[in-house]
Amino acid sequence: GASVSARGFGLCRILAMAEDLEKLTVVQLKEKLKEQSLPVSGNKPDLIERLQEHLAKQEQPAADAPAGEAQAPESMGAAEEDGDQPAQADAEQEAPLAEDPPAEGEAGGAEEQPPPAEGEEEPSGEGPPDQEEEEGDERQADDYQGEDDRADEPQEGECDRGDYPEPQRDEQEGRDDTHMDYDPEEVKADYDEQDDAKDEDMKYEDKDVDFKEEEKEDAKEDQYFEEEKPSEAGRSEDPRGEVEQDAPEDPRARLAAGAVQIGAAPDATLNCAPTCGGKILMALCDGGFQHLTAATRASVGVKAGRYLFECRIVENRLMHESGKVRVKQHVCLGFSTKGSPMMLGDSAEGIGFDSEGYFVKAGEWSRNRLTSRFAHYGPVYGVLLNLDPTSPNMNTVSVFCDGERLCRPQTLPESMRGKVLYPTINYKNMTLQVNFGPSSWAKMPFMCRMLQDAAVDDVELAASSADSGSKPEVLFPIGLPDQGTFEWLDGFLKENPKYTELSNRSLLEWGVKSGLYRGRNAWPGCNDKPDMNFGVRDIDEYNLQSLIHSVAPMLPRDYIVMEVRNNLLREERAKSLANFAGGAFRRVAVVVVGEPTAAFKAKAQGQALEERRKKVGAEVRRQKEAEARARRDKKAAEEKKENGEGDAKVAEEEEEEDLEGAVLKAEEACQLTDEDKKACWFPLKDNEDLTKKELGRHFSSFTLPDTTEGFDEVRYLWQGESEAAAYLQTWVSERKLTQRVDDLQPGAHFKEQIAAWNDQLQEWRRRHGERRDLPRRRGGEKNRRLEKKDERREGEDVPENGKDEQGEGQEKAGEEAEEEELTLDAVDPMCVEDILDIGIGEPLFANFSWEDWAMLTLRFELHLLAHAFKRDVNDPDRMGIHLEHLSFYYQKYYKKSMNQKFYGVETMQELLDLLKDTVYVTKKTKVVEAQLPTEFESLGVFVMLTEEARRDRVRRVDLGDETARLKLQNPAMPQAGAPGSLLPRPALVMSGIRPATPPVPGAVRPAGAWQQPAFRPPVGAWQQPGSFRPPMAGQVRPFGNVGGWRAPTAWRG
Repeated sequence: GASVSARGFGLCRILAMAEDLEKLTVVQLKEKLKEQSLPVSGNKPDLIERLQEHLAKQEQPAADAPAGEAQAPESMGAAEEDGDQPAQADAEQEAPLAEDPPAEGEAGGAEEQPPPAEGEEEPSGEGPPDQEEEEGDERQADDYQGEDDRADEPQEGECDRGDYPEPQRDEQEGRDDTHMDYDPEEVKADYDEQDDAKDEDMKYEDKDVDFKEEEKEDAKEDQYFEEEKPSEAGRSEDPRGEVEQDAPEDPRARLAAGAVQIGAAPDATLNCAPTCGGKILMALCDGGFQHLTAATRASVGVKAGRYLFECRIVENRLMHESGKVRVKQHVCLGFSTKGSPMMLGDSAEGIGFDSEGYFVKAGEWSRNRLTSRFAHYGPVYGVLLNLDPTSPNMNTVSVFCDGERLCRPQTLPESMRGKVLYPTINYKNMTLQVNFGPSSWAKMPFMCRMLQDAAVDDVELAASSADSGSKPEVLFPIGLPDQGTFEWLDGFLKENPKYTELSNRSLLEWGVKSGLYRGRNAWPGCNDKPDMNFGVRDIDEYNLQSLIHSVAPMLPRDYIVMEVRNNLLREERAKSLANFAGGAFRRVAVVVVGEPTAAFKAKAQGQALEERRKKVGAEVRRQKEAEARARRDKKAAEEKKENGEGDAKVAEEEEEEDLEGAVLKAEEACQLTDEDKKACWFPLKDNEDLTKKELGRHFSSFTLPDTTEGFDEVRYLWQGESEAAAYLQTWVSERKLTQRVDDLQPGAHFKEQIAAWNDQLQEWRRRHGERRDLPRRRGGEKNRRLEKKDERREGEDVPENGKDEQGEGQEKAGEEAEEEELTLDAVDPMCVEDILDIGIGEPLFANFSWEDWAMLTLRFELHLLAHAFKRDVNDPDRMGIHLEHLSFYYQKYYKKSMNQKFYGVETMQELLDLLKDTVYVTKKTKVVEAQLPTEFESLGVFVMLTEEARRDRVRRVDLGDETARLKLQNPAMPQAGAPGSLLPRPALVMSGIRPATPPVPGAVRPAGAWQQPAFRPPVGAWQQPGSFRPPMAGQVRPFGNVGGWRAPTAWRG
C-alpha cells in the first residue's frame, strides 16, 4: 500500500510538471534540456515529452521504494533496510488506492494504475482480460506508428515553422499523433532508442544543415517572436503562444451573399472545372490534362483587414500511364495580385503554402519544409491574410490545420505590399472543397472573420467578362511570319489580360509552370510550333492542343487563337471558325499586316539601337583594355619605383574611369540612320516564327480574311485593306525568289531529257575510246599506200637511179597536206557540222581529258535544271532558282550532291563563272538563268562549248596564266548509276577487291587473278601480243572493239 501511494504521488508530480512545461517557451524548454544533457531538437511537444520522460525515469526508483523514499530521496539507503515504514498521509491523499486490492501472490508483480486525470476516461479493470489486452496492444502499436510518422516529418532545425506542432492525422485509423495517450513506463525504452537514433542519424542525410545551423535557426525564430509579439496588454493568453488576437466588432457594411466566387473566367485555367456554385473545384484529368496544374483566383481581393479562407481535399486521383505512376497530386493555397500569373511560384507577386510542406514567396521556394504534408479526406486547411495596420502581424500570411497553427506568420514580399491580394489555388489531380464563409469549418484559437464576411471597404471585386452582358470574343490574329506577330500579341495581352491565349507556345509555357521537365536537348523549333520534348506523348505530339480546342468552346470566355500558319490559310481558318460556331462567340479577324504603327516601330528601333550599342561598347572596351594593358606592362616597373604601390592603384582607378567614359561616349555616339530606321520595323528575335520548310510549303497560299468566310468582323490595325493586300502580294513575290520549294518533284520532261543525254554521252565516250586506236590504224593505212605505190612502180618505167623527182615531190606535198588536215586546232568548233567527224574521221572531243568530260556533263545538267525548274514549278512569279538553293535542287533532281570544292572553287558563284557560256546569275535577284534555249536539234552544242573553253584554257596556260588551269579533284566523281554520271564509283584499293570498271558487253575479264593481294605482272608483260591490260583503279578505260580486247596503246587521261 505504501509503494502504491508513492507511485501515485510521483505521477501527480509528473502531471503538475507537465502543466508547468506547457507554459514555457521553446527557449526555456531547451535550456532545461541542456541542463539535463538531453537533445534539444524537435518542436515544442517533442521537447515537453522528452522532459516528461526524463522526469518519469527519476521518479521510477521512488515509486518502487517505500513512501519515505519518495519524500526523502537522500535517505534511500535507510529506507531500503526498513521496508515496513508507513506511508505519509498527504501522499495517500494525492494518490488514493484502487478499489480492488491485488490478489494474493500478485502483490509484488502487479502494478496499481493511478487515478485518471481530469478529462480522461478511467481505465477499465472490469472488462474481459483478452479484450483489454487487445485494446492495449492496438493502442501501443498506434503509439509506435505515430512516433515513426513524427520522426519522418521535418525537424525544428530544418524549417521555419516556429513553436508550433505538426498535426499528423489519419482519419482511417482514427488517431491524432499530436495528442496521443501513452504510458511512459511502457514505451520509455522505445523513446530512448528513437531519441538516440535521432541524435546519431539526424546528421540530416538529405538536409543541408547541421546542429549548429539548427540552433541558429531556432534562435532566429525565437528572436522573431520576441520582436514581433504584441504588447503584454494585448497578448493572447493561449498557452501555445498564439500571436493573433481576436477580431473586434466591425459595424461596417459586409459583402453581399455569394459575392466571392472562384473558378470563373478569366481567372481560371482551361482544366479548372468548378461545380456546386464554386464550392467544389475539380480538374480535367485526361488526354494530357493530368500533367498540367489547374489554377484559379477568387473574384474578391483583400486590400485591408484580416480575413481567412478554408480548403479541404475531398478526392485524390492516382493516375497511371503504362503501368507506372507518372503524375503527382498537389495543392498550393495562397494569394496573388490581379493580373499576375495564377501559378503562385511563377512571379514575384505570389505567395502560398504547398501540400508537400514547402512555402513559396515571390517566386522562390523554401529550401526545407515549413509545415507537415497536407492530409486528405478530412482536415480543413485555412490560410489567413493579415493586412490590418493595427495588428503586430501586419503584412503576414499564416496556415492552419483544423484551427491549429502550423507555422509562424510569414511576411509578404515587398512587391505585394500595398496591393489588392486575391485568394489563389493551384491543384493537380485533386478535388477540393473551398469555403469563403461567412462561417468557418474549423474552430480557430481566436476570433477571425471569413472573406465572405469581409467589410466592403476592405475588399475589391474583380470585373468579370460575364458582367458586360455581351458575347465573348474570339480573336484570330493574321500576321506574316517574322514580322512582329508574336510581339504584337504580347503587347495586346498585357493591355487586355482577360483574353486566354490558345497556342502551342502557351501550352509549352503551361507545361513548364506545371513542373514538367523539358529535356536539355530540346530543339527550339519555331514560335508557332515549338518542340515540347516533355516525354509526355499527348503533349509532345500536340494531341492535347486538339483537345484544348474542343474544350474551349464549352467555357464562355474571351479567347485569342494564335496560329501564324493556320490563320493565314483559308482552309485552316474555316476549321478554326467551325469550333466556335453556334452564335455563342463573336468571331473577329485581326489583321496586323503591313507597316506597323509608330509606337511599334519605335520599340523595334529602340531594341535594334540597344543591340548595336552593346556591340560597339564591347568592341571599344576590348580595344581600350588592350591599350591600357600594354601601357601598364610597359611602365609597371618605373611606376612602382617612382610612385609606389598607392600611386599605381590610383592610376589604375583613373584608367578604369577613363575606360567607362570612353565606352559610354561610344555608345551615345551610336545612332540609327534614316535608312536603318526604314529597314527596322520589327523587333529582332532569336527564334523564327515558322520553320523554313513550313514557310516554303505554304507561303504561296497565304491570303487575308474577309467576312464571307464567316467572321463577324475583320479589323485592320496597321494598314487598310487594300494596302495590306498589296503588301502581302509583294511579300509573297519576294519570297518566291528566295524560298525553296521542298515538295517539288522532277517532271516527265526532265526524265526524258536526262535519259536521252545519258544515251548520247555513252556513245560519245565509246567513240572517244575508239580514237585511241587511231595511231595503229594510221600505220596500217600508210603501209597499204606504200604497197599500192610499189605496184604502180612495177608497171611503169622507172629511171636508172630509181627515183622520180617529180613523183616524189608530189608525194611529199600530198603527205604534208594530209598532215595539215589532221590538225584539230585549225577547225572552228562552233562551225563543225558533225562533232563525230570534223572532216578527217576524228570527233571534236578527240582531245578531251577527264576534266573536260566532267565540265561537259555539268554544263548540260545545270542547263537542264534551270529549264526543268521553271517547267515543274509552273509559277510565273518564280523566275528561276535562287543561287542559295542551287545545290538543294541539284540534289533533288539528280539524286547526287554538288560540291563546288570538287571543282577547285570555294563558292557556288565561282563555279558558275567557269560555265558562264551556259548559265549565269542575275545581279539583282541572284537567280540562275540559262544562256541556251530549251530545245536543240543536237546536244553537240555542249561539246562545242566545252572544246572552245578547253582551247581557250590551253592558250592562257601556254601564255603563263596558271589561274586558267582547272583544279578538279581526280576523280571522286558522281555515284555509279546516277543520272548523268560520268564515272563509276572509285574502286577500293585493298587486297581481294576487284577494281571497278564500266560494264561493256562482250568484255572478257579473267577470274581469280584479281583476288591475289600483291599481284603485279612483270615489266613489259602487257606489251606482249594477245596479253590483257587491266584498267587502273579509279580510272575509266573504254574498250576499243566490242567483243574483244584491243591491242595495248598509250592511254591519255
